[in-house]
Amino acid sequence: MKKFKTLLIITVITLAIYACAKDDPNSSDANIIIPTWFSPDGDGINDFWMVKDSMNIINNEVFLAKIYDTSQNLIFLSPDKNRPWMGTKADSTIACDTGYYYYSVQYKTWGGLNRFRVGMVFLSRKP
Repeated sequence: MKKFKTLLIITVITLAIYACAKDDPNSSDANIIIPTWFSPDGDGINDFWMVKDSMNIINNEVFLAKIYDTSQNLIFLSPDKNRPWMGTKADSTIACDTGYYYYSVQYKTWGGLNRFRVGMVFLSRKP
């Protein structure tokens, strides 16, 4: 009988720890927003691409954002989560064309979790 009581207690504790970790905003990507489109047209609405961390979950000392064009050329690199991509080619003022670009974002939360996210962003320019 004692073996079953011990097993039950361990199972309940394990489930409780797992449930708390899932609800902790520092262990979830739900509050980290990576835009999938932007339009750098100067109208004040979505004029740049930047990882949105409104709850300050990301440790800025362990962050790296990269943007690639469809030819896999690196056109933006930032180790600072507060530095936006303005839709220009690698550290220049030359505007990138309308189209899809690939991003990779690597970061660590203040809770110590390492994350790596990839996706596509659409850059829209008025004709």
